[in-house]
Amino acid sequence: MKSILQAALFTSLLASFSAFAHHPAEDIVDAETWLMIDENVADTPHADLAFDDMGN
Repeated sequence: MKSILQAALFTSLLASFSAFAHHPAEDIVDAETWLMIDENVADTPHADLAFDDMGN
């Protein structure tokens, strides 16, 4: 039972680090690309999308 608890603790520690990770493209994609994406999305319904509304 003790080894199962230790394995669960170890697994939860490893899994929690992914919650603090940044987006993989954050440091790769330059600012001009993000501006182009913002311009292309501006006239679509996705521009008004807020994560607060998800699931409601």
